[in-house]
Amino acid sequence: MAPIARTARRELAVATATTTASSSSASRISTSSANSTPARDCYPSYRSTQSTTPDSDREIGYTSSSSSYIQSDPDSDSEADIRPEPVASGDANDNTWKGDIAECKFEGPARPRHKPQTEKLWKSEREIWNRYCLKIMKKTKMTPEAQLLACQPEIFKGYLRWRKRHYRVKKQSSMTSYWKRISQCYRDVAGRRMDANTLDDICNWIPTIKLDTSESEKHAMYVQDLYATLHALWIDDRQPLHGLVRIFISLLLISSSVTGSRPAAIVALAFKDIEIMMAPSLKHPGQGTILVNVNLDKIKNISRGGNPKKFSFRLEELPASCLVSFFLAVGFCHNAFENNFTNVQQMFDLAIPVERAQFRFRWKEELLHRPFFTDVKYTVGGAHIQKETPFPCAKYRDVFKRMGREAGFESPVNPYQIRIASGRNLNNALNAAERNQTMDHSSVVCEKYYTPTHIARDFQSIYFGTPKQEELIRSVASMSILRDRRVPTELNDKQLDEIRNHPDLVALRVERKRYKEELHAQSFYPLANAEGTDLYRKYMDMNSKISTKQLRGEAATEVLRLPAVEFELRERATVANMLFKPFPDDKARVRFCSFAPSPYALDQEKAAVKKEPTLPLCGTVQEELYPKKLLHPVCLICIGNSGFSHERRLRPWPRKDVLNKHIKAHFEDPEFQAAFSCRHPRCQGVMLDGIMHFKRHALDVHGVTH
Repeated sequence: MAPIARTARRELAVATATTTASSSSASRISTSSANSTPARDCYPSYRSTQSTTPDSDREIGYTSSSSSYIQSDPDSDSEADIRPEPVASGDANDNTWKGDIAECKFEGPARPRHKPQTEKLWKSEREIWNRYCLKIMKKTKMTPEAQLLACQPEIFKGYLRWRKRHYRVKKQSSMTSYWKRISQCYRDVAGRRMDANTLDDICNWIPTIKLDTSESEKHAMYVQDLYATLHALWIDDRQPLHGLVRIFISLLLISSSVTGSRPAAIVALAFKDIEIMMAPSLKHPGQGTILVNVNLDKIKNISRGGNPKKFSFRLEELPASCLVSFFLAVGFCHNAFENNFTNVQQMFDLAIPVERAQFRFRWKEELLHRPFFTDVKYTVGGAHIQKETPFPCAKYRDVFKRMGREAGFESPVNPYQIRIASGRNLNNALNAAERNQTMDHSSVVCEKYYTPTHIARDFQSIYFGTPKQEELIRSVASMSILRDRRVPTELNDKQLDEIRNHPDLVALRVERKRYKEELHAQSFYPLANAEGTDLYRKYMDMNSKISTKQLRGEAATEVLRLPAVEFELRERATVANMLFKPFPDDKARVRFCSFAPSPYALDQEKAAVKKEPTLPLCGTVQEELYPKKLLHPVCLICIGNSGFSHERRLRPWPRKDVLNKHIKAHFEDPEFQAAFSCRHPRCQGVMLDGIMHFKRHALDVHGVTH
């Protein structure tokens, strides 16, 4: 009876595990199993009651190890994983499957997951493709989309040749990038890859255009170049720039150079990603020092295997390169500390409890998810910090390039040069795993792109056996970017006059004026109403030629000398005086911050001096300061702002289009949506209603034409 019972149990287990098998298959399995040794079942069935027979596991296809494996996993739900899914009713199950298939068929092939910047690139290329197809539509009789789907190699080749002629393409790598974008446009429209023969044809044809295939040398900005850029930012720069923006630029420059990270990953930081803490100082026992932990989790390729990174920064002796000081400055600017600290002295006065190794300075709860680097918007009322808007990477890149010109670099600089220098330094200092984690690259990429072409070794000493002078060779290798601080950053008045009166530019301006008069004769006013006409296109082409025309460069005849450093603001002088002088210790740092005049106090003192007296001016003085009939166009709203200086209130606006944009920005304020009084100091009490009434009053009473 025992063999019969075991056979019955085996047949029941096999039937439960393979519910879709036919009755004949089940009988064949049971018959063959009865006459031979049972083979191991890859998908064992579930048994609600465990057998006490020692060999029962072997009889139904179990091994002792497989049984223990299934039962030993505490996190797995063995019953839900092994028990077959209950079969639903026939009609409902069929409808579900049919619905899934129909939905997947309607969705079509899955599209690749591109980053927004990548999509922006090939969509802009699609617009240029549409422009080309509209030019050849008379011959092809096809829309741009149909022309793309036709996938004709000769049309693609003609497009790339047209791209070369009209867009001044010089590099073969650029043309290859444009072709990749067009192939991506095809994939987006057609839902499939382009034919392999067409891809090979175009890729083999592109080298026949005879474009430049040389690779430009990748310069690196080492620490000397970084200090020159910081010097230009805080001392040499004479253009107005918000103080918080200068702090952001310094912080981005130093953090990207120290960590080798991309600027986009640093700009994306929020307050929750930055931890400021105090720990015992190793140099001065019994004292605490401030450190900053930065978590970079919004890095490139994070969705495709990229790993987040965490860095720790300490106080530096030189204020110009101290990351912790800049992080604290941003925190104080936003009043972001939970304990409402107002200066660094209060933070250093705190003592670390004995039972703790360190403690953190927490941010306010409402600021945790706000961007740490915020944009600063300039309006007619002054600069405003946009607390919810991240600092744009494009603005950082533009300011960085301008600082490169101020520092006197021969070639244009870009933030990627800092990453190249960091990658080369990290390649020598870290092991392969740490370097790859820091640079977000594999070993192959790091060795290919971050190994310098200038090999800084003394090869003469290697061959001749003479004493090595590798320090001298390294110093020469680090001077990859030529720089001269005496280089002028702008044209003088004489050079500007030469450009304006150049015969080529004069002829172009005459031709542009003729197009403008013809458009006005056809009643196109303003000129933007003529957009789409052939005459308007010629007018805009002439504008482009005028803007791109330049004089031939000539050598300077006079000896260039550095101008004397002068600061219009005392705050800038204070910052410039402290940035490049090292502090011996943290006590000296705190002492300087406590006794030095703060920029905020200097700013308040300056505002008090510029503030006009509250007593009303007598008629004669008021007439001289603010004439009712103005000699040149000014903003009649800014002229009434007592918070502005006299020069700003009477700022001339010679161009009517610029003045109109300025006035429209004022009228977006809800204050001017209803009736308001004229802001002129000698015309108060006159009520105006709407922008047209304001412009008529400005023309009749004050002589200002909008």
